[in-house]
Amino acid sequence: MDIHADSPLLFAPGSTLFLVLPAALPKGPSKGGPSGAAKPVKAIGAVRPGAGRPRPYVVLTARDHNGRLILTLEGVVDRNAAEALRGAEVLISEADLPPPDEGEEYLHRLLGSSVFLADETLVGVFEAILDTPGQLTWVIRAPQSQGGKEILFPAVPEFLLGLDADAQVIHIDPPPGLLELYLDGPAAAKAPEFSGGPDVSAVFDDADDSDASGK
Repeated sequence: MDIHADSPLLFAPGSTLFLVLPAALPKGPSKGGPSGAAKPVKAIGAVRPGAGRPRPYVVLTARDHNGRLILTLEGVVDRNAAEALRGAEVLISEADLPPPDEGEEYLHRLLGSSVFLADETLVGVFEAILDTPGQLTWVIRAPQSQGGKEILFPAVPEFLLGLDADAQVIHIDPPPGLLELYLDGPAAAKAPEFSGGPDVSAVFDDADDSDASGK
């Protein structure tokens, strides 16, 4: 399995994982945007309504293999049973998540946040996360005044200015020309004045805030 967590104890033998089976996974957002935009692979983060109830599996063994994690799960007794889980989304209980380090945040807490430029120009709403090669890509939904298009934003530290999950506010500094590729004009409304911006931080963990969460 591909792993997006830096806490190996989450997958230690005896741990319980929750899997959303492939047939129940929601489809990722459409490509949108210009030709050559990052291709969506699959949405990760919050399990959407109707996606199916996550099923619990107990980890029997876990080992690293060329940067990927190989698990043996209780009840998965042969290759056919394992193949049936191919493409499943792996989640853990939110109660088992360790507190994020200072300057970090779980992505599921940021979903739905308003996204602004440094000058408080509204870019849109952080809607979904795509697991694209080499990085995470955020799907930001532009305001309806700008056509409501999907903006695929490369979520790397140099383009993130500030994150505030409690206030549901994100500030970004996108690469030159990115927004112009998706929007017909500059992003619209200015945000209301904030008393101090969110602390500059980087986010590389993802989790779900429903009954089960992935990190």
